[in-house]
Order: sequence, then structure tokens, then C-alpha cells
Amino acid sequence: MAALVLRPGCRLDGTALYRHVEQLLPPYAWPRFLRLQEQLAMTETFKQQKVRLAQEGCDPARVPDPLFLLDEATKAYVPLGPALWEGVLDGRLRI
Repeated sequence: MAALVLRPGCRLDGTALYRHVEQLLPPYAWPRFLRLQEQLAMTETFKQQKVRLAQEGCDPARVPDPLFLLDEATKAYVPLGPALWEGVLDGRLRI
């Protein structure tokens, strides 16, 4: 998973981001999940709170931030809702 903060007034273009990731990274390094945040959570010493994000996971019922899933069939990052999450959990969707 990658946590992203968008510039004010910008929105995520899942198709363009997929193309960008596809060009710059090998397939094993593509983030399978994205989490959009208003700001990155930092410690008192200005380090990212990655452990907390990892503990929260990517269950849309538990995470208040918008989540996206890498969909190789449509070549885009698509919003991750409860139905897609269930597909990931029961193995219908491979990541």
C-alpha cells in the first residue's frame, strides 16, 4: 500500500497513475492498494507513522480515508469498496 496526499484542488486519475507506475516501476513494486490522506501522519521527530498505517490495513470498513485497488484488467486504480474488498478476502480477486 502507498499513502498519498494530493495537492489542493487535484483528484486522483486512476488510469493515468496506473500508466505512470507501469512505466517507472517493475510489476512486483506496483502498489496494490492506495490510501488518500489529507496529510501524512508524522511523529514528533517528523517521521512518517508507517507502523500505524500498516496496523490499520486496507479494510474499507475500518479505514476512514479513500482507498483504491490496482485493477490490472482495466489498467487503473479503482475505488475499493466493501464488495471489492470481499472479493480480495475470499480470493475471487487476485492481487
